[in-house]
Amino acid sequence: MKMKRLKNALLSGLSLLLTLGILAGCGSKNAAPTATAEEVYDAIQTAFTETYGHEAIQNMPMDVDDTMLAEQFHISPDQVESYRGVIAGMMTNCDELLVVKAKEGELQNVQEALNQALQEQYDAFSWYAVMNNTERLDAAKVVVKGNYAALLIVGVSPEDPSVEVDFSADVALAENAFNNALS
Repeated sequence: MKMKRLKNALLSGLSLLLTLGILAGCGSKNAAPTATAEEVYDAIQTAFTETYGHEAIQNMPMDVDDTMLAEQFHISPDQVESYRGVIAGMMTNCDELLVVKAKEGELQNVQEALNQALQEQYDAFSWYAVMNNTERLDAAKVVVKGNYAALLIVGVSPEDPSVEVDFSADVALAENAFNNALS
């Protein structure tokens, strides 16, 4: 009888541990991402480096600072926990890559600001087909996951000018790296 009770207690204990382990595993999958915007940005740049041998923006890349964040992207540094971005420093190229981790309650404002920045780039460059700006802007997008948002105006022009230009694969590469960094 003692042996049977001991066996039942042991099985009950193991069952409880197994159940708790499963529940703990399920809970961790839904946990909010803890990456910084810099880490997500680095994941995007790594994806481009692994695919092309260089980063996403090659034309005189300029880092986004607090002033540029506010003036060009319409985002106050007070709205973000962290951010990292780069733009093409050439007046003839529309490339912009910016990742923002918004503060609690600011994501919608950040997303609207990034959409505004995308529209402004479109207005400024869509008629200017030099450096494949039209195709680059047609593929560009703003992506969001959790409290993170990114403006993806990226694309590596083919070396062969006879090849049709389509940057949707490059934007998808950036979007996949963004999502994977936050999984």
